[in-house]
Amino acid sequence: MQEEAGFHRQAWCQMPVIISGHENQAITHSITVGSAVTVQGFISCHKAKNGLSKMVLHAEQIDLIDSGD
Repeated sequence: MQEEAGFHRQAWCQMPVIISGHENQAITHSITVGSAVTVQGFISCHKAKNGLSKMVLHAEQIDLIDSGD
């Protein structure tokens, strides 16, 4: 939750995540749909072939969050 002008708001967004390099293959193979993860990296703008721009997150580190099950 985030606070803005004294009000609590749930803050979230969706964006594509890009991760590169052989050292990151193990983590990407263990992620499935619905996995909870934390991602550290930087946001950049990519221009698609159709000329539209979109934000993407270039992941430098991805960690699975243990669900405790």
